[in-house]
Amino acid sequence: MFIQLKRTFVMLVALVLLTPLFSPFGEKAAAYGVMNHERVVDAGNKHFVILKEDGSVWSWGDNTFGQLGSNGISPSSNKPAPIQKQDGNRLLNIKAIAAGGDHTVALDNNGNVWTWGRNAYGQLGHSASVKKNEHPTQVKELSNIIAVAAGDHHTLAVDVSGQVWAWGRNAYGQLGSSVGSTMITPTLVSSVSNVIAVAAGAEHSVALKRDGTVWAWGRNTVGQLGNGETTDVNYTPMKVPGLTNIMEIAAGANHTVALKQDRTTVWAWGSNSYGQLGDGGREQKLYPIQVEGMTNVESISTGANHTMAIKEGGSVWMWGRNASGTQSIRTTPIQVKGMTNAVAIGGGGYDFDDYTLAISQEGTVWSWDKMSSDSTTKLPIFKQVSGIDNVMRYNEFPFVQGGQVLLRYIGDANTNSVKVNGSFNDWVDLPLQNVGGNVWELQVNLAPGEYNYGFIVNGKWTLDPLNRRKTVDDFGSPFSVLKVLPYATTGPSIDNREVTFIYDSYADHNKLELDAETEYVAVRGSFSNWVEIPLEKQTNNTWTLTKTIEPGDYYYTFVVRDKRSSNAVERIDALNPNIETNSVTGLTRNKLHVDEELVIKVPVTGITVDKGPNLDLVVGEQETIRETVRPSNASNKNVIWTSSNPSIVNVDATGKLTALSKGTAVVAVSTVDGGKIAMVNVTVNERDNAVSYPRVGYKDQGHRTGVSTNKSWKISFSEELDWSTVHLQSVYVLNDSGVKVPIAHISRNNGRTLELRPADGFQYQRGATYYLFVEKTVQTKYGKALKEPVQMKFTIGL
Repeated sequence: MFIQLKRTFVMLVALVLLTPLFSPFGEKAAAYGVMNHERVVDAGNKHFVILKEDGSVWSWGDNTFGQLGSNGISPSSNKPAPIQKQDGNRLLNIKAIAAGGDHTVALDNNGNVWTWGRNAYGQLGHSASVKKNEHPTQVKELSNIIAVAAGDHHTLAVDVSGQVWAWGRNAYGQLGSSVGSTMITPTLVSSVSNVIAVAAGAEHSVALKRDGTVWAWGRNTVGQLGNGETTDVNYTPMKVPGLTNIMEIAAGANHTVALKQDRTTVWAWGSNSYGQLGDGGREQKLYPIQVEGMTNVESISTGANHTMAIKEGGSVWMWGRNASGTQSIRTTPIQVKGMTNAVAIGGGGYDFDDYTLAISQEGTVWSWDKMSSDSTTKLPIFKQVSGIDNVMRYNEFPFVQGGQVLLRYIGDANTNSVKVNGSFNDWVDLPLQNVGGNVWELQVNLAPGEYNYGFIVNGKWTLDPLNRRKTVDDFGSPFSVLKVLPYATTGPSIDNREVTFIYDSYADHNKLELDAETEYVAVRGSFSNWVEIPLEKQTNNTWTLTKTIEPGDYYYTFVVRDKRSSNAVERIDALNPNIETNSVTGLTRNKLHVDEELVIKVPVTGITVDKGPNLDLVVGEQETIRETVRPSNASNKNVIWTSSNPSIVNVDATGKLTALSKGTAVVAVSTVDGGKIAMVNVTVNERDNAVSYPRVGYKDQGHRTGVSTNKSWKISFSEELDWSTVHLQSVYVLNDSGVKVPIAHISRNNGRTLELRPADGFQYQRGATYYLFVEKTVQTKYGKALKEPVQMKFTIGL
């Protein structure tokens, strides 16, 4: 008979936990899900503000209250001009801006806030005796600010710890305080914390928390707080019910909008008099409702009584007041023509005027108002704003050029380590290098596809602050999304007589366009009598031109000019190895051949798969789906396989699926020619012999989360163990499928401590759950047994 131990229990020590999978947020108000691009464009009642690449702020419009700054413009100007400080120098080093009703706010790179314009209600954050101030003045009471917003007569700021500060008019409680109708200095909003972004309506305030929930306070006359009530004055922030996993918020005069983190839906509530909620009607909504037809949305913004969104690909959509050109009301989204590559938007308006500003991928500014409509269709259309370009662009990262991807993370003095972890490398940590100035970078070469990833900063999971594209998996875990478009590795591409020339600065001279700064590319050759034909820059930062060329042999070269030089230079096509040098002139040219025979191209009309529409798998199971491209004689039958959630089910280039974890995902196959698509809904279940947990009669040590992939567990005992009783039948770890994983048993502390370490190169899978068991058969060297077996559950972090 075994003698029971007086006090034998498992004690877990020296826990070094990563951020838990389902709560990937650092201690500071860092990058979770929010629109991490600081605002670079905004509009007030009648003035417009732009942030340029050099950190300067430019504005135009009404200047009655000095909201355009001290640039000598009075009372208004339609010409953009830089904001100047009182000493006559430009306001520089700015990273974000916000336009209130008649005042302007700027946030600099040091976390300081600057304000100018109207101050009738103390909205500038300093002396109430000054009713307006045309000189940008620092708000002295604030520091370490990460985000700002401006309403009609109040201002909001978020500090690095996630606290919200407010000042200005407080008639409806928009400052989050019941003390005073105005506050001239920043006051802490005490009832909300862990905030990462704010938005300000005319007289209400909105906050986005780290956990993806939305909170609102202030005026609620038409339901703009989204809590089901219409109480005018609300001092205390209240959670908007039914909203989770939100990545971006915006506030109009009396309505509020939110974008889901997976970018599939936009939600709106509050005033709907002009159709600004986009549900097809005009009735106010006291709770969030879904905007019709808005999917694949990159960003949202609001004017006073209209709403805007940028969809994937850069198209801009609007709804609300004056959003249909000459019509006064639009209750469902409509595309604004005139530009298709927007990367940022901002809106404003007052009385019967609404405005929209959009920034193109090239950094130019485009505007829309109720007078901007196509002369024929009468539908809304953008017009370019002259006199301003080089607007700051925060959406350059990850910087993708062909297959080259440059990842960047901008840290601070406290950033000691940055790693990237994603589906593109089987979730293995890759360290970024500090290239100076707290900027961390890593360049990788990736195949075409869509990937989920994130950064691990000082050991904490963080979404990419410079990447707007995000998603959430079925477990509720957020990821940044990286998309690498199909790209050519050789050139030119010849399809019958259609020749596509491709210029890639990285292939040419090992420089990404960030450094190469190519401004002009043309091709000239014997097919054009050596006349230059310009190429166009593509979204993947390569340059292309497709031209019909008659059969024959030709010579050609590229002509390239960058922004730093006025002269263009000839460059050989680095993607074409067919090169010849003239023995007389010494000139080197590329050579291409176009066949005489005209091949008839048969387009793809459709694609089907031999599985689905639903497919059930269990964890660890593999299945191959075979596609059929129609017609059978299609010229290009190439396809691309993708999974909506590679962490649940992965698919390779041949259609082979591997079930990795419990959940659902959509596996899609699309044709390169025509983009035809077929999909299979995949459900992954645990195996029938999955772990039963908790086990009856076992001492439960709880559930540990955020555990590292190579975690070693240390179990301390009161006496030295009999190590012959310690083996994989008595101390073991099971995965979710009930399979034992390889672990090593190591003796520590004179045999009184058992260390469990992953063995044989094994690492715990990120996001997976495991179960540690210690059976009663474990004994001490004196033959004593455990009083009761022990169990513990642990989940691996991202």
